Amino acid sequence: MEPVLTYGVRDARARGTSDRERLVEELSVRGIGTLESVLAPSEVTEISERLDAVYRRQCDEIGGEDVLKQINDADVARCPLAYDDAFLTLAYHPQITEVARDVLGDSVVLIMQNGILNRPAQPQAQTRWHRDLNYQHWVADSALAISALVCLEHFDSETGATMALPGSHKFGVFPSVDFVRKHEVTISAPSGSIIFMDAMLYHRAGVNRSNRVRRAVNHVIGVPILAQPVDIPAMLARKAPGDPWLASYLGYRWNPTHDVREWRLRRLGAAP
Repeated sequence: MEPVLTYGVRDARARGTSDRERLVEELSVRGIGTLESVLAPSEVTEISERLDAVYRRQCDEIGGEDVLKQINDADVARCPLAYDDAFLTLAYHPQITEVARDVLGDSVVLIMQNGILNRPAQPQAQTRWHRDLNYQHWVADSALAISALVCLEHFDSETGATMALPGSHKFGVFPSVDFVRKHEVTISAPSGSIIFMDAMLYHRAGVNRSNRVRRAVNHVIGVPILAQPVDIPAMLARKAPGDPWLASYLGYRWNPTHDVREWRLRRLGAAP
């Protein structure tokens, strides 16, 4: 391997010795990176089937898919972990939580989990450029959140791979059309991979030109100053896990308390 020669460099990152260390550097510099072969094919098949079932339940509970289309929310299964524990297990996956802790520190919270069904030749809200921390036009010195997109189908130009603007997590204003067309890249990944992004990275879904549904499950994990748009502990409607870190990760520790007494009981360890 050719050596990397430098001149006038006094400070440099140490070379990563593991896939995860190399991924963390990719996230810092480019805002995006991939871990392949995380889920086995049998796991991908099972989660895909369960995702379809959760989406059907959510359509039924709102009065049909046409209602979701009215609010531009069709083909999204929101907070599936509250409907099927398989998604709770997926949210706990060590490859997801360990990367989150490497990037953000030990105190992190699952902001959201969404299942995405990108259907052939159908317009999708996700095909428009966006950040997973929506509507923000500023940047921070350190990452505030990351996204972990679990690929349940091959992500390529045919199925509608994720398109990204590497490095765009470092500037606030969305760039010009010319810049986007010149610098957008396709993030291809085999089924069973996890695509990680800084949640401030501008990205979009590609158009699905295949004859099959391109499914994925996205997790947004952030520092606890960020709020969950859906109250995950309330949706789960169960006691906090016995593992304090997992309870914190799901939001039991960080959600607002009802009153001062409850806040103090939490501090004493007498309340979740």
